[in-house]
Amino acid sequence: MNNKDVDVNAVQLPQHDKPLVIEPLDYSNPYDYHKPHRHDYFEIILVKNGKGRQFIDFQEYNMLGEQLYAIYPGQIHLMYRNTATGLLIQFRKDIFKFLQPLKHYQLYFPEQVFNLDTENFNHLYDVTERMMRLLENKELTPFAHHKIYSYLQIILISLPELHDAKSAMLKTNIVTEFLSLLPQHIKTQRKVSDYCNLMECSTEKLNDACKASLGKTPLKLIHEELILEIRRLMLLNKLSLKEIAFELNFDSQANFSNFIKSQSKLTPSELQATTLEIYK
Repeated sequence: MNNKDVDVNAVQLPQHDKPLVIEPLDYSNPYDYHKPHRHDYFEIILVKNGKGRQFIDFQEYNMLGEQLYAIYPGQIHLMYRNTATGLLIQFRKDIFKFLQPLKHYQLYFPEQVFNLDTENFNHLYDVTERMMRLLENKELTPFAHHKIYSYLQIILISLPELHDAKSAMLKTNIVTEFLSLLPQHIKTQRKVSDYCNLMECSTEKLNDACKASLGKTPLKLIHEELILEIRRLMLLNKLSLKEIAFELNFDSQANFSNFIKSQSKLTPSELQATTLEIYK
């Protein structure tokens, strides 16, 4: 992800000098976590016990013990911890160069919550605690770095196996790669051919894979991602509707309004009002 793709409003990884960060669920955030925000990094949340709730984009989840959540860069996030305790794993996409052959797009799932049994949860939690203890050392040896990456890889490789929805999409790299590219390039790339060029595949191959896995065309998925990004920017409430249209490279305010109307049957102002209502 280049600098152009990173949203200026995104919260950055708290400690840039570390390969990844592991914190308790109730750590003191360096940003206002009481308001909806977006990260520029991946976040794995392990809820050990207690209760809480959170929003990931526009889906509400009730947090319970022995759950794991996977949150992706660019998503809107808001968490009310209440009595929930556990651990957070935070890392940027560039860490995947140490996790080969695992690819970042293999972490994109139809659902983002994993309801685990005690054995699997305790295993992943124990591995996370081992990583956290290693990261507490001020000077990490090369072997310690390799152990950290190996532990993280164990966790990430486990997720597709443990996910409730073992659909064809999880086994189709071309679809998961396409879905991971959408949020990175949606501001400037709106054609199916644009993404096919990035993935070096034919439009026919991508179209067939998306229809088989999701029952939707690639163009439909591009439009869904674009309206999702519009709603994210509306929710952050830092830009006017005119500025959002400019940010997303619409050539006119009329085309911006027409697109929203075609996708939601609402005007931009109506869509913003309904979007803000979700997080009240």
